[in-house]
Amino acid sequence: MTNPKISTGFSKLSDSNLLLKGTYIHTSLTGNVNFTTPTPTLPELQVGIDNFDDSINNSVEGNKADTALKNQYRDELIELLNNAGLYVQLNGKNNENILLSSGFDLQKTKSSIGALPKAQNIKVMPGEGVGTVKVSFSSIPGADSYLYEYTAAPVTTDSVWVPITSTKTNLIIVSLTSGKQYAFKVAGVGSDPSQVFSDILLSFVL
Repeated sequence: MTNPKISTGFSKLSDSNLLLKGTYIHTSLTGNVNFTTPTPTLPELQVGIDNFDDSINNSVEGNKADTALKNQYRDELIELLNNAGLYVQLNGKNNENILLSSGFDLQKTKSSIGALPKAQNIKVMPGEGVGTVKVSFSSIPGADSYLYEYTAAPVTTDSVWVPITSTKTNLIIVSLTSGKQYAFKVAGVGSDPSQVFSDILLSFVL
């Protein structure tokens, strides 16, 4: 099982949300028996919050210098919070409840969704040039990419399938022999190593 991790994506927050989050973390750490010696200290974190709060108010109708100072205090507060997050991570005993008691959020963990479903609505249409076809199908939820395979018909146990990987649900396959029949199939590729291929579709190439 993966250990829980503190989330520190503060740079993505707006000024107002960063101020709220910083204040919430400070409040959550105050008197918290799980984190008795935070780094930075709570007074240092409070100074960073106050400086940023004041600078936001001053920049509303201020000049470029006021905005620059606000951005400087924003960066300083983010650094303080990142350092506090490191302290919390090191002292949180890999316990979700303890870590969350600090006021920090936890990173979302990717869960395996198992084998992906079979591709549906697969179609093979003539391409724009001789010896080309366009393979398309409906997107598969949870797929990171798709595996296309084709081989010359008829399909036997000795058939050699040619694989092509793509992130798109449609693909132009070229350099096929005009007038020859081919077999096509596709599968979704995700976190589960197993692959479920679509039904095989036969088509002549123009």
